[in-house]
Amino acid sequence: MLAYLQAIDNPEDRTRFEAMYSAYRGLMFHAANRILQNAQDAEDAVHLAFLSLANCRLPAELGPQARHLAAVTAERKAIDLYRARRRRPEVELEEEHFPGCAPPPSDGTLAGAMAALPPRYREALLLKYYNGYSAAEIGELLGTTAANVRQILARAKRKLAEELAERGEIV
Repeated sequence: MLAYLQAIDNPEDRTRFEAMYSAYRGLMFHAANRILQNAQDAEDAVHLAFLSLANCRLPAELGPQARHLAAVTAERKAIDLYRARRRRPEVELEEEHFPGCAPPPSDGTLAGAMAALPPRYREALLLKYYNGYSAAEIGELLGTTAANVRQILARAKRKLAEELAERGEIV
């Protein structure tokens, strides 16, 4: 709770926030868990809701208005997390699936050709076609522009095609 209180300057607001935290954290968890069906995600939603509440004007006293604000804020954050989870489903990661962790396969497979690509090309291709990120999102992740990402992807596909042709996979 200390992290939330550091975001609040006014002592009166801190007191109101502490009261809301004590009174409604269980309600907020229940509301978030009802939507997400996952305790860890519900905790994350409640955390985000409290961060949001720390930055807004709180009701003067506990009551129906404060209860409604707490519940709705938790529900909205849970819905945001639910939507994000649907857009980017979680995948179990095994060490052998990380590019660069294992030596490239020696056979003529696509995985071997991918492993032979420069890391920047490989990352861009995996983010785009395996994880489903858009060019703008990849640009944010790689610290570049969407236009540059599209250029990297074009070069990566061309290099991958050359690599596969060398291995005799495509004609």
